[in-house]
Amino acid sequence: MKEFALLRQNPDFIYFDSAATCQVPDAVLQAYTAYYQQHHANVHRASHQLGRAATTALEHARTALADFIGANAENVTLQASTTAALNGLAQQLPIDWQAGDEILLSAAEHHANILPWQRLAQLHDLKLRYIPIDRQTGELGAWQHLLNARTRVVSVTAASNVTGAIFDIQPLLQAAREQGAITIVDAAQIAAHSDINIASWHCDALIFSAHKVYGLNGCAVTYLAPQLWSVMAPFQVGGGIVQQVTETTAQWIDSIHKFEAGSPNTGAAVAAAAGVNWLQQQQPHAHLKQLRTLLVQQLHTRDWLNVLPSGTAHTPTVAFYSDNFQAYDIAAWLDQHNIAVRAGHHCAQVLLQHWQLPAVVRVSLGAYNTADQINRFIETLDAGWALFGSD
Repeated sequence: MKEFALLRQNPDFIYFDSAATCQVPDAVLQAYTAYYQQHHANVHRASHQLGRAATTALEHARTALADFIGANAENVTLQASTTAALNGLAQQLPIDWQAGDEILLSAAEHHANILPWQRLAQLHDLKLRYIPIDRQTGELGAWQHLLNARTRVVSVTAASNVTGAIFDIQPLLQAAREQGAITIVDAAQIAAHSDINIASWHCDALIFSAHKVYGLNGCAVTYLAPQLWSVMAPFQVGGGIVQQVTETTAQWIDSIHKFEAGSPNTGAAVAAAAGVNWLQQQQPHAHLKQLRTLLVQQLHTRDWLNVLPSGTAHTPTVAFYSDNFQAYDIAAWLDQHNIAVRAGHHCAQVLLQHWQLPAVVRVSLGAYNTADQINRFIETLDAGWALFGSD
């Protein structure tokens, strides 16, 4: 915790909500502050040294973030959020939609990867299909019968933001691509916990938010395959993305920058690059795996708790519920004891509807968490059960 100012200042506070957003290490805040103190200007269009320095900072950040996922910087655009990127893709995919065309999602999708497609489906009379999530294992269910000649887009999460299950989506993506569908991966939940190499993912687009990988809000790394972005219109239009504008027409620039109209959030991009650099230096994966194992073992020994299945591979996220101690009450009790968890549907109502659950408690771990915190969490949970839940 020594590298996280908020946690240093609150040593008794336990933060178990990293799947929502990570706490920010000092190195990231320092990089962000240094940019504004030393290099801040608008990028690309300046005729002065400071503007060139800001442009260099932005493009160096883009390169570092592209390297993080094994991509070429020429194919990475920096968007405001994963939600913004998914909305932009839904609006601008170069598809001549016909009534009855299909979009394939999974039942585990965050609302950010459902609602843009719902709106598109309503506009063009399309059909949304959902791959089920196995209630016993937490794994991605059968999808082969759902993929057909009418499937135009497959957009799936790489990991559940509720259970932490990491899904085996590569065969799905490969099969979808082979039949001509556009493939999109929401990597927001997996980026901090598993190496990503674009070359092996068979996807046309992949997105994750920097604040999930120890960066700041305001930057989402968005990979677009060159064969896709080269024929797509910009998500938004405005300054910085045109070669020429007349009274009635505009000609877009022929680069990934056409998706970045207006003034970019260069500070957030610099912080995002610092965040992935910090993550790569720290390599907390083994530590988090051990903590998750300890947490799950402890939860399973409580017969009044039900732990949601999370497959054979998972992020350090665990969800549970009790038939006699409501999720929101559990979260409120923990909050009174300085432990932050999240309760509810987690913007994944489709999954909870499929599993007939109104709400669950989610514990999501970060590099700053410890075994002592897991033990204190369990002790506090037991105390709450003794007071409110047991007969």
